[in-house]
Amino acid sequence: MYWFFREQFRFGHREVLLDYLGLDYSHLIEGFLQHGAHPHSRVGFWPYQELPRSFSRFYSSFVWSEQAELSAQDDGHQHVKAIGAPWLYLLSDLGYFSDGKINATNIHKPVHDLLIVPAHGSGHYFANSHYGNMVEGVRNRIGDVDASVLLYYTEFCDPDVRREWSSKGFALECSGFAWGAEHRTLWTYNGGRPDFLKNTMKVLLQHREVICTSPTTLAIYSSSLGIPTSILIDPEFSQAMGIVNEGKGVDRLRNYDSKIGELSKKLLGESFAAREITESKIRLSLKYLGVESFQTQESLRTILPLTSGVIPIPSQE
Repeated sequence: MYWFFREQFRFGHREVLLDYLGLDYSHLIEGFLQHGAHPHSRVGFWPYQELPRSFSRFYSSFVWSEQAELSAQDDGHQHVKAIGAPWLYLLSDLGYFSDGKINATNIHKPVHDLLIVPAHGSGHYFANSHYGNMVEGVRNRIGDVDASVLLYYTEFCDPDVRREWSSKGFALECSGFAWGAEHRTLWTYNGGRPDFLKNTMKVLLQHREVICTSPTTLAIYSSSLGIPTSILIDPEFSQAMGIVNEGKGVDRLRNYDSKIGELSKKLLGESFAAREITESKIRLSLKYLGVESFQTQESLRTILPLTSGVIPIPSQE
């Protein structure tokens, strides 16, 4: 059950949805929330979680897009329902998203030239002694420009990693913890977890251009805001990360060099990986985010199975 419910706390997704609904943070969503738009060899960037049958008989899986819902149902997973990405609900709450469109004209006020978003480690792999070669490679590719780096919390907490980027002239950014530092306490407010998406948005809007070193959810967020965004596969990544155990994601890491670039082109197409922002690229981003599945407050309250009084609320004293 821990595995099943944990995803709603990643990146503050649960809190974003509760804010949209005007509910307090004691509510638990009795179901699974899609936590990102990651490559899937068959479904593309519309993944759904194949839950154990014992779970899927009783609990729903809430995904972003209609394509994810239909693909899951075609495979016999009738528990899957599309509701749109929490990113859209955050922007709606802030007044930046309405009528199926994001209006970023008035909020994109860059103060820095370039933001680098490197692929990140996890509990299964970590930055090793070769990490500096990757940082140097990125700097050589972009040249002597004003650049920041948005580090995932697993790298930002590592002083050696911060030192590598700083030594090459990068300003450091971090959106906060993606989820509880101690995964047993998923709902912790430490490290700014509930504000992860909001912090990410602020960082993106402070930069004129974004470069991601792998096809990630953040590339979709950035493009949806109309920010010129490139996907440049980093050939040094797998050499720069050491495997801690044989857990989830290790095979993907081992095959990173040979497959991730091909997968990016297959799923996103050459036009998405290119820097230029076009109307078609923005529409594609919104499709990945499930814009057609975005719900009103009334309908989302009806769809989400919410139970109040389950999650501790921090004291205001």
